[in-house]
Amino acid sequence: MADDDEVVEEAEGVLSEEVGSANELSPIETEKPLEPPKYEIRPGLGEKFQSQNVREIIGQTMKEQLMGRQYRSDQAPKWAKVIANAVRQRVQELGMKRYKIVVQATIIEMKGAGVKCGQRCIWDPETDDYVDDLFRSDTMFCYTIVYGVYMY
Repeated sequence: MADDDEVVEEAEGVLSEEVGSANELSPIETEKPLEPPKYEIRPGLGEKFQSQNVREIIGQTMKEQLMGRQYRSDQAPKWAKVIANAVRQRVQELGMKRYKIVVQATIIEMKGAGVKCGQRCIWDPETDDYVDDLFRSDTMFCYTIVYGVYMY
């Protein structure tokens, strides 16, 4: 029977070693669980498209780029790209989260002919918006429009 007692004591020693090794692995178990994903289907109260700020950016950028210039057909496409890129960059700096910003700038020579433009978009009127502005000089006018589409 003495031999049986020694076997039982050895078995208990093995169990205590296993428990100790389980404690060493516990940091994996104590990690914080991931938070459930947050699905935002609407922008917060202060996160909506900032129409007034965007309108100021459009007007200021067009004046900086076109003030004092005469229309030149070889330079107009370049000016339109510069205006569109500058407006897009400045609007993105406003920090409107989850908004896709699309900018279109058009420069046309003033020769007395009329121009009509139309736009159609399918969007959510509660979250999406657009802002446009017009710059006029003696020889040209520039029409710039910025679309802000909320990405769900």
